[in-house]
Amino acid sequence: MNAMMYPAWSHDVKDVLKHHKVDAKEGLEDVEAERRLEEFGPNELKKPEPASLLAMVLEQFDDTLVKILLLAACISFGLAFFEGEELGVGAFVEPGVILLILILNAIVGVWQEANAESALEALKEMSAETAKVIRGGKMVAGYPAAKLVPGDVIEICAGDRVPADCRLVEMKTAILRAEQAALTGESVAVQKSVDALTSVHSELQSKDTMLFAGTGIASGNGICVVNSTGMNTEIGKIQEQIEEAAKEDDDTPLKRNLDEFGEALAKIILGVCILVWVININHFLSFKFIKGTWIPDTTTIAFSFGKATFYFKVAVALAVAAIPEGLPAVITTCLALGTRKMAKRNAIVRQLPSVETLGCTSIICSDKTGTLTTNQMSAITLVALGASTTDVRDLKVTGTSFDPDGGEVVGLKSIDSAVEAVARVCALCNDSRVVVQHDSYKAIGQPTESALLVMTEKIGVSTGQDRIKAARKHDPTGACTEYASAFKKVATLEFDRDRKSMSVLCKPLSEGEAEQNDQDSVRRSPRKASRKAGTSADNMLFVKGAAECILERCSTAMLSDGSVVPIDTKLRSSLSKIIDDKAEHALRLLAMAVKKGEDLGDLATYDGSQSHAGFSLISDPSKYDRIESDLTFVGLAGLRDPPRPEVAQAIEGCHSAGIRVMVITGDNKLTAEAVCRDIGIFAPGQDTEDASLTGAEFLAMPDLEKKNLLNTPGGICFSRAEPRHKQEIVRILKDMGEIVAMTGDGVNDAPALKLADIGVAMGIAGTEVAKQASDMVLADDNFATVVAAVEEGRSIYDNMKAFIRYMISSNIGEVVSIFLSAALGLPEGLVPVQLLWVNLVTDGPPATALGFNKADPDIMQKPPRRSNEHFITPWILFRWLVVGLYVGFATVAVFAVWYTHDSFMGIDFSDDGHTVVTFDQLRNWESCESWRGFKAAPFTAGSSTVSFDTPCDYFSKGKIKASTLSLSVLVAIEMFNAANALSEDNSILKVPVWSNPWLLMAMAVSFGLHFLILYVPTFATTFSIVPLSINEWLLVLLFALPVVILDEILKFIGRNFINKQAPPAEMAKDKDV
Repeated sequence: MNAMMYPAWSHDVKDVLKHHKVDAKEGLEDVEAERRLEEFGPNELKKPEPASLLAMVLEQFDDTLVKILLLAACISFGLAFFEGEELGVGAFVEPGVILLILILNAIVGVWQEANAESALEALKEMSAETAKVIRGGKMVAGYPAAKLVPGDVIEICAGDRVPADCRLVEMKTAILRAEQAALTGESVAVQKSVDALTSVHSELQSKDTMLFAGTGIASGNGICVVNSTGMNTEIGKIQEQIEEAAKEDDDTPLKRNLDEFGEALAKIILGVCILVWVININHFLSFKFIKGTWIPDTTTIAFSFGKATFYFKVAVALAVAAIPEGLPAVITTCLALGTRKMAKRNAIVRQLPSVETLGCTSIICSDKTGTLTTNQMSAITLVALGASTTDVRDLKVTGTSFDPDGGEVVGLKSIDSAVEAVARVCALCNDSRVVVQHDSYKAIGQPTESALLVMTEKIGVSTGQDRIKAARKHDPTGACTEYASAFKKVATLEFDRDRKSMSVLCKPLSEGEAEQNDQDSVRRSPRKASRKAGTSADNMLFVKGAAECILERCSTAMLSDGSVVPIDTKLRSSLSKIIDDKAEHALRLLAMAVKKGEDLGDLATYDGSQSHAGFSLISDPSKYDRIESDLTFVGLAGLRDPPRPEVAQAIEGCHSAGIRVMVITGDNKLTAEAVCRDIGIFAPGQDTEDASLTGAEFLAMPDLEKKNLLNTPGGICFSRAEPRHKQEIVRILKDMGEIVAMTGDGVNDAPALKLADIGVAMGIAGTEVAKQASDMVLADDNFATVVAAVEEGRSIYDNMKAFIRYMISSNIGEVVSIFLSAALGLPEGLVPVQLLWVNLVTDGPPATALGFNKADPDIMQKPPRRSNEHFITPWILFRWLVVGLYVGFATVAVFAVWYTHDSFMGIDFSDDGHTVVTFDQLRNWESCESWRGFKAAPFTAGSSTVSFDTPCDYFSKGKIKASTLSLSVLVAIEMFNAANALSEDNSILKVPVWSNPWLLMAMAVSFGLHFLILYVPTFATTFSIVPLSINEWLLVLLFALPVVILDEILKFIGRNFINKQAPPAEMAKDKDV
C-alpha cells in the first residue's frame, strides 16, 4: 500500500476505502494503526538539522573584504610585537580595533542567520494538534494529530483545521466548504464533493474531493479518510520546496559587487605594496655588478635589516590606508537606516541586504488576491428593472471594502419597490455579518454574503437613513436590520451545487410584532422600527443564487413601481445578455427573486411545525427545485474582489521605472485577466492569448518557449498556479539575469518567496509561513507599498554609492600619499594610527549622514540597473583615481611645503621658527648625518617647544607638525568630499550641502573630533600631532578647497557625456534585442 502516491481524488469512495483497507463506519483497529504509524512515521513535518554555531561563525568570514581586514590585523599584530617596547599599548590599538570590527560583524551575521530559517517552524504551526478519529467503531475526540496514519477515518466540522491530506467519503451536510486560499490562492471558499474526478493529473485547485492539511473548514461537516501524512502532504511538499529554494539562495547584487570590489582592492593593494618595496629596494639592499656583465657581485651585497623592516612597515601602512576599515560598519548602518525609512512606508524589512536589492528589481511577480485586490468582496453593479420591461437599469456601486459608508449606488435617486425588494432579499437571505474591529469593518461568514449586506447599506432605507449612519459603531448594518426585522424566518432552503441557490421562507410581521422582532434581532438596532410590513399574513420566499440559474426559474419580473409583469422573450434575452457581458468581466453574478402568497401552495401558511402540510416539502431537499420555481425576478448584483484603488497608479509607476509586472495567482483565468485589465497589466483591448496562461500550460512549454514568453515586453498573467509553477517562473527569470521580487501571502507562495531575489509577504492576510520565508513584509498588504519600497531601495543604493565613493576616493588619497612619500624618499607623513583614526572615526559620521540624502526627483524615471552591472565602472574608477591622486598630492605637498618654505602663496607660517630645508635635502633625509654643518633649530607648537637631540631628528621627531598639517589637509578634504558626494552628477550649487542637515551635523562632529585630538594634549601625544595656528589652518584650506572645483569638473563631464541614459522604454527595447 503506497498511500503517499495514491491519487484518491480520481477514485470513487469504495475504491479509496478498499485501497486503504478500512471501513468508513469502523475505522482502523488500534493494532493496525500502530503498525501503520511505524511504517509511515508520525504525521509531522521534518525538522532539518540546524547549522552549527561554529559553521555559522566561519561563514561570516567568507567575505573578500573581511579576509583582507583579517590579514591586515594579523600583520599589524606581528609588527606590534616588534614595536611593543617602543610604542607600548598604542602599538596594538590598530589591529585591536580591526579585530573588534570583525567580531561585531560576525555576531550580527550569526544572529541574522539564526533567525532567517524559521519558515519551516511556522509550517508546523499550521498543522492541527488534535482530530476526531474513528477507531474500532468508536469516535475518539482530541486524538493527537501527530499519530494519524493513512487509512484513518476522521470527522471534520466547520471551524476545524484539517490535520492531514484527506479524501472526503461522506458529507453530513448539504454543502461543505474549505478555506484553502493560503494553499492554493483561491479567493473564495471551495465547495467540496465526494464524486471522483476523471483525471489523475488534476490541478491542486481542481481536487474538490480532497481536504488538505493546514486548511480550514468554512462550513459543513463530513467524514474523510486520511490519504497522506507528514512530509507526503501538500504542506510537506512545500517544506521540501522551501528547503530546495534555500539551497539556491544567491548572493545579493550588493554582496556580489562588494566581493568584486574586495578582490580588485586586494590585487591593487598587493601590487602597490610590492611596487613601494621595489622602488625603495636601494635603501636597504645594494650591490655591484661584475664588470662587463649584469651579474651581481655577491661580495658587494649589503643588506640593512632595519631599513628593510622600515619599508615593510611602510607597505603595511599603505595596506591599512587602502583598506576602508569602516566600510562594513557604514554599509550596515546605511541599510539599517533604510529599514527605518521603509518601515515608515509600511514595508518591514527582515533581511538587511534586501533593502538594496529592491533598488535593482527589474521584475515584480505579484500575487493577486489581497495584494493587487482588497481581498474584500464588493458589489460593483446592481441591475433592476425600471418603469417598463425595456427599461433595464444597470447601476454602478462604488467602494472597495466592507465599509457601508465607503461608497454609494451611483444614479439611485430614490428607493423604488424593485430596489427595495433586492435589498430585502440581500438582508434576509443571508447568514453573514459585518462587525467593527479596531475601527475597521470586517466580514464574519461568507465574504460574498457580507458584500450583499454592504450593498444593502449603500442602498439604504427610505426614511431614517441619517439615524442608521449615526449608529454604525453599534450596528454596522442598520438598514439590513430595518428590512429583516419586518419578517420572521420560518425555514431555510440550504444551498446545494445542483440548484446553485438558497432561499428563506419568511412570515411578514405586523408593526407591533416587527418592533418586538427588531428588539430581539441578531442585528440589534437601538431605534424604533419604522417600516412597511407585509399586508398579507401569507409567507414569502426570498431567493438568491447564480444569476443564470435564477433567471431560468423566473417567469415574472418586478418593475420599479412594484407591479409584476411576465418575462417575455425580449426581456429574458436582454437580461441574459447583461449576465453574459458581466461574466466576461469575471464578475460573480447573483440574482434575487421572490415568491409569495398562493404561489407557495402549502408553504404559504407554513409555521415551522412538523404537523403542517408544508413540512414534507421543507424536509425534502429533492423538492427545493419545485419550491424555487415560477419566481419573480427583482434584480441582480455583480460582485468581485476589487482592485485596490492605488494599484493602477503604482503599476504605471513601475512601467515608468522600467519594471515589468507579472501576476501569478491560484485563482481562475477569467478573474485574473479581468483584474489585470483593470489595473493596467494588460492594455485596453489587448489580445491576451499569448499573455495569459495557466501554470500547467506554462510548465508544459519547451524551455526556449518559456524564456521567449517571459522575455516578451508587457505584462503576463499566470492563473491556476501551484507552488512548483511559481518556483519555475522565478527560477527561469533569475537564470535570464533578472532581479525578481515576488509577493505572496499563502503557504503556496513560500517556496517562490524564498527563491526570489527578494520575497515580499503580506503582513495582514499573510500566513506566518509566507512571512518567515520572505525578506520583507508589507504592513498594509498593498502592492503600492512594494513600488514605494523599490523607490526607497534605489535611493538607498544611490546613497550607498555616494558614501562608498566618498570613502574609497579618500582611501586612494591615503595610498597615493604614502606611495608618493616613499617614491620621493620623503619621511613618512601619515602613520598607521592616524590613518585608522581617519578611516574609522573621522570618516564615519559623514559617510553615515550620506545615507540620509534625499532621492533624486527622477529616480523612478530611470531604468533599473542590470544585475551584472559592475560596481566599479571605468568612469567611477577614473573619478576615484583623479580625486584620490589630488588627495595624495595635497597631503604630501603640504608636508613638503612646511619643510621647504616659511611662507606660501601669501600665507606666512614662519612664526614657529622651524628650519627651512631644500626639497633635495628633504628627499635625501636619510643621509642627514653626512651633511656638513646642518643644524635644525627647535620650533614651537602651540604652547610647547619641539627640540631634538641631534639635528637629524628634525626629519623624524621634528616631522610632527608637518605630519599634523598632512592629517588636517586629509580631514578637511574628506569633509569637502562629503559635500561633493551629495549627488553623483548634480552640481553642489544645485544640491547644496544644507539639503542634508544630517551631513552638516556630521561634518561638524568630524571636525570637532579632529580638534579634540589636536588641542587635548593626551590625545595629541597618542596620535603624534600638535596644535596648529590660524595661518597654518589657512595653509590647510589652501590645499583642501581645490578638491571641490576638481569634482565639479568631473560632475559636469559625467552628466553631459558619460551618464546620459535612454528612457526606460528604450532601455527595455535594447535589452530585448
